[in-house]
Amino acid sequence: MGYKFTKRKTSRLAILSLVLGILSLLFFVLAGIPAIIVGIVSLLRIKRSGGTLKGKYIALVGMNISILFMCIFYLLWSRDAPPIPNDYTIADLRSAPAEYAESFEILKNLVDEDWNIPGSPAIGLSDGDIDMIAEIRGVLKDGTETEIAQILRYDSKDIKAAWAGSEKARDIIHRLNEFPEIADLTELGVNIRIMRYKNLIELVRLFQVYAHLQTSQDDIHAFTIELIELDSVFRKLSLNARLFIERFICHLCLETDIDTANAIVNHSNTSGNTVELLAKQFTPLTEKQLSLRNGVLSEYLLTKNAVSDSLGASRKGKMPLFKKNSTLRVYKNCCDDWLGAAKQDGEAAIKRLSAWPDHYPFKEPDPLSTRGSLPLIYWCYNPLGSMCLRRLGFFYNAGPKRSSDLPIHADLLQIILNKKRGKEIDLKAHAFSDEYIVDIANKKIFSPGPDGKAGTKDDITLRINPEVLGWGD
Repeated sequence: MGYKFTKRKTSRLAILSLVLGILSLLFFVLAGIPAIIVGIVSLLRIKRSGGTLKGKYIALVGMNISILFMCIFYLLWSRDAPPIPNDYTIADLRSAPAEYAESFEILKNLVDEDWNIPGSPAIGLSDGDIDMIAEIRGVLKDGTETEIAQILRYDSKDIKAAWAGSEKARDIIHRLNEFPEIADLTELGVNIRIMRYKNLIELVRLFQVYAHLQTSQDDIHAFTIELIELDSVFRKLSLNARLFIERFICHLCLETDIDTANAIVNHSNTSGNTVELLAKQFTPLTEKQLSLRNGVLSEYLLTKNAVSDSLGASRKGKMPLFKKNSTLRVYKNCCDDWLGAAKQDGEAAIKRLSAWPDHYPFKEPDPLSTRGSLPLIYWCYNPLGSMCLRRLGFFYNAGPKRSSDLPIHADLLQIILNKKRGKEIDLKAHAFSDEYIVDIANKKIFSPGPDGKAGTKDDITLRINPEVLGWGD
């Protein structure tokens, strides 16, 4: 009587379970869970094979390794980056000295009002006034001299009424101008209340329209003194403005003031004394007045507060899917790119922060290196943080070029003022071209815009009156 021996085969599923178990150290659940499932299936098949399959211990090792490696991977993956050392605080914002805090309360009389109120009652303008001013400014920008004279004559009564209605606002400007600096004490908390800074734009536009009316009808000298006070207030506020919206509104108002001053300089009724007053006030803007530092830091502090106090305190924020410190490190790198673009020669570069935990064997790729989007590896590491950063959208254009429109406008006005005063002029340009261009035929002085081409829509332009300025003599 003979015995028949059957050769036992090693289960392929058991081997696959082992391979997947080893890979789970790198791919976490993507390999670990399949390793466990495949291991269980292989054990069942081995049990039912009647001894024809082997590999029970291989499958068990694969399953146990996957569980062990997934635990190790989870411990590594769930770790957040360390807190940011010496992080920015509100103390890093440029602010007026404490003795000027009253100026902020006075400023709030112009900008602190209910958004639902029609018009801009804080500055004494109705919806109708605002619409009228917008229509006139459109003609001032694109109309001929005849069209400008016609609309000013037609709306003369309404313009004067709007000017009289803004008397309280102009008194506030006078009070603010008495302060050497104007404080901005906006609280950068989660419940921040954005005040109605748009009022300031409407007030400046009223000044612009009224200036054109005054030059055509009356002596402009008294108005010029009020314009100088207005411009002085925005120059002071721009030093300490905290929010981006406030900073940009300051820049827009300063640019409009330049246009208004330019209209006065180019009019034949303007006296030499008035031109000298304007030349004394409208000097080139300083780096601090142009800097976006406060706005960048405020955006960062607002985001930091939101991430820490709101999202960070929520149930989702406490999950390993959201790495608070890593998210803030990426965002701080974005802000530092902005700040780095504004640094002067000789200033130390801002050190970039790693977005990864210290025990990680790599520091790259930098999540911002592509400038277009966060890499997949960072999305896998910090899914909710990546979604938060994407919503912020701040990092997509990190380190942008600083806007040159306002300083170029200031340069052009300086040229016009010097020409009117009979002083030597310098057409050397600071951006976009080698020289500013005087176009006597089209009555303008301009700089090509960012595209570097003259005669396109992005040109930065001021109108000129060649006969008044003595150009072409």
